[in-house]
This record gives sequence, structure tokens and C-alpha cells, in this order.
Amino acid sequence: MKSIIINIGIIILKIIYLPLKCLKTKNQIVYISRQFNHANLDFKLLINEIEKINPRYKNVVLAKRMEKGIVNNIKYMLHMLKQMYYIATSKIVILDSYCIVASVLKHKKNTKIIQMWHALGAIKKFGYQTIGKQSGADSKIAELMCMHKNYDVVLAPSKITQKYYEEAFNVKSEKIKLIGLPRIDFVLTKKDTSKIYAKYPELQQKINVLYVPTFRKGKKIRLHKLIQEFDTEKYNLIIKLHPLDQKEYEYIQRPGIIFDNIFNSYELFDIADKIITDYSSLAIEASLLNKPIYFYTYDLKEYEQDPGLNFNYFKEPIGKYMAKTPKKLLRLLEEEYDYTILEKFRKEYITVNTNNCTNQLAKYILELAENEYKEKIEKKYYTDSKEKLNI
Repeated sequence: MKSIIINIGIIILKIIYLPLKCLKTKNQIVYISRQFNHANLDFKLLINEIEKINPRYKNVVLAKRMEKGIVNNIKYMLHMLKQMYYIATSKIVILDSYCIVASVLKHKKNTKIIQMWHALGAIKKFGYQTIGKQSGADSKIAELMCMHKNYDVVLAPSKITQKYYEEAFNVKSEKIKLIGLPRIDFVLTKKDTSKIYAKYPELQQKINVLYVPTFRKGKKIRLHKLIQEFDTEKYNLIIKLHPLDQKEYEYIQRPGIIFDNIFNSYELFDIADKIITDYSSLAIEASLLNKPIYFYTYDLKEYEQDPGLNFNYFKEPIGKYMAKTPKKLLRLLEEEYDYTILEKFRKEYITVNTNNCTNQLAKYILELAENEYKEKIEKKYYTDSKEKLNI
């Protein structure tokens, strides 16, 4: 029954999309996200740069999460109509996740779809890597929904990530573009931390440890034991949960423990002396700052099974800084850190030129848009000439 409903839905979308494809293509770039209800950091930085380089292009952001419930589903369906209009009238479509209408519909030949994934890597498996697993999609549904189809370009920061993206998006290597995401510039830019210190003045008194755990769908993060055993005499522990996890967790009030829901992770990187994560690609991003990184993987066995990991903590040198218990984690925090291991990790997972990534990407996208338009005009001119000459 589910398959029948999906098939009917896709047929309806295709019928609606046919007249929309007849609309004129504009100097327009549309950015689509279902991860956020607002433009993400990469989108914002990229739009600002494109507007500087070529203000002729209109940049449109369509960001809306898929929330549970019948009313929310209806709202999202209406939002999909908006997506279809802007895809049909744009030269470039930029995604940060799977987009139904981008994948299931057949688009104009000169419309280019770029997958700019919402992470700087893939430590945990996703997409086609998790087909058939509890956290992944059913193989039949994935096929019906054309999961991650129609991408012309997938952006990746390194050769090793390229390999994972080929698997996760089920794309060939020639569709991967090795180029840095705008967020790299943001991480590397020194930011004004006065607002953070104004909000949390205690952060100027001790060593600051930032804990950024990955989102665990349907599972609460085990924080109680870590908080109970943490040495708050020496350290401040700043806990930055995923936005969806923030709703689920009851905050523990204790001196030296800060639950932050005001600043983003990259802003908190600047005031952190040490950074703890687990299976998040934030480890890759944080490595740019050359600050000690640790992995608190209390549920490693569960994660190895589902969704699975691309990263082997026991074979990678930086796995030396993995801990499954708060006791070991605290011991690692006390030890002298080996920065050569961190450098090796960074060089393996970020091989692209990190000098002004936003500018590099903006120029690449505009060049892609202009070249496609030029090829279209040249092809039309050639066809018209042949008809006039009766060739």
C-alpha cells in the first residue's frame, strides 16, 4: 500500500512539474534544505560571496524541516510545489540533504544540481551505505523515491571522503568535485568571543572543554555519568547538543557545567581549549584549529552495527584519544597531547585548498551556470544555422 501511495504521489508531482518546466530559466540559484528552517551557515556565506562576484544572480533559499504529523506533512507538500517552481526556473540547484522533488523529477537539461552535504565528511555511514538497516531506508522505498538521484556534482573535501560519498550517494567518481565548503573559512576566521564571555563569564576562569555529541535519533545521550565524574574544579564542561536533542534533555544545573543553546558549535570552538565529540564530522572541522580532539564513544558497538562507521577508531592513529568511559576520557584530558597525530588526521580528511573556500566555490558555481548557458545558446545558434542552410 505504501508503495502504491508513493507511486501515485510521484505521478502527480510529474504532472504538475511539466508546465513548470516550460517557464523561462532565470539567472537564479536556489538553495534547498530540509535540515533547517533557515539558511545554514554554508548557504549564507556562499550567497554573500556570489552577490559580491555577480550581483545579477538572484539567490533563493527554501529551508524547511520535515516535521511529524498530518498538518505538517500537508504544509511540506505545499512547500514542495514552491521547490518545483524554483528548480524549474533556476540554473543551479544547491542541496544540503536529500530533496524529494530534486531526485524524483526529470529536470531541464541545463539545470545543474549540486549536493553540498551538511557535513565536512562522513565518519558515520549514511544514504546507500545504510540501506536495509534500522536507521537507513528500505531498499524498495529508496528505489521508488530515487534516493540521491539527479546530482550533477557532489562536493567533497578529500579523496577519502570522496570514496565514502560515492558509496553513500551512489554516484560515480567523475561527479565528485574536491573543493572546500564555506564553513572552513568560518572555522579558520578569528571571531569576536566577547558575547560568549559576557554570557558565561566563568569561561575565563578555567580550562574550557567543549562536548559536541552527534545526533542520536530516538536515543537520549548519556550525560549524567559524564557530568557526575567530570573534574569541574579544573575544567568547565560546555555541552552543545544537536538542536533536536536539546528538546529531549533535562538540563543539569551544576557549577562548571554549561548547556548552551545560544551560540553555534563553530563559535564555541574559539573559546574551547579541548574538544570532545564522537561520530560527528565536527571532529574534521575542529582539526583545522589544531586543538586537542577526543572521542567519547560509550556506544561504539551499537554505532558499528547501525548505522555503521566509515572510521575505524582502532586503526586510525587519532583513535588513541578515544574513550568509552568518563574515567578514561578524564585521564586522556590530563595527558600531553600528540599534535602530530592530529595533523595526520587533518591532512587525511581535508586535502583541498583551504584558502578562501567560499570564493573558490562561488566562482566554480557561477562558471558552471555561465558555461551551461553559453553551451545552450551555441547549440541553438548551430541548430538554427543548419536549418537556414538546409543542412
